[in-house]
Amino acid sequence: MSRVLVVIPARMGSTRFPGKVLARLGGRPMVEWCWRAAVAARLGPVLVATESPKVAAAVRGFGGQAVLTPASCPSGSDRVWQAARGRREVLVLNCQGDMPLLSPATLRAVARELKTGRADIATAVIPLSDERRARDPNAVKAVRSADGRCLYFSRAPVPHPRQGRARRWEHLGVYGYRRAALARFVALGPSPLEKTESLEQLRALEAGMTIRAAVVCDLPVSVDVPADLRRAARILRKGRL
Repeated sequence: MSRVLVVIPARMGSTRFPGKVLARLGGRPMVEWCWRAAVAARLGPVLVATESPKVAAAVRGFGGQAVLTPASCPSGSDRVWQAARGRREVLVLNCQGDMPLLSPATLRAVARELKTGRADIATAVIPLSDERRARDPNAVKAVRSADGRCLYFSRAPVPHPRQGRARRWEHLGVYGYRRAALARFVALGPSPLEKTESLEQLRALEAGMTIRAAVVCDLPVSVDVPADLRRAARILRKGRL
């Protein structure tokens, strides 16, 4: 594979869980788990993009490279672009700083999908059969065509099974961008559907950009509140990684 720039947006000022990227998980700050997965994927350089000197110092402390970005960045994608725009890599992977259990294999699968050249943006999904999770608005659902193209994303349990049983996919918040697509995406600004569902990937779909999703086997643990961190800790204790 040609080199991919992996950027981990790690914002200290989270609204629901302030300082979560430095919260301890298995004896390490959460962002370190994300960094280790990105390094283990062996795709290319790994940067942590943050607005916080405290986070930057922690990253340097465990051997990573941090880039300070403006506190005014409205989204993780904008923070990724701030870190990537002065570099030369054509492909950029956004590996979220709040998904500490994401596997290197998933990052490689997203990079492979992006390198086919069939999409502006690549991402990942896992099969979703748990009805309780399907109804959970914190679990983002993807509607995906047979060839892997993403048709829609929603917090609602889509598609609705009017006849038969619906095949559902849960979206994992990791994105691969072609450089030109990332530049276009951040320049667009929030779209109506994005604002409605609070899902920034809908901005790309509304603008006619193509998103493709690789099907992977991974654990959907996105740490948004302290309870999510406790769940991740339980998974680690059980040795499921």
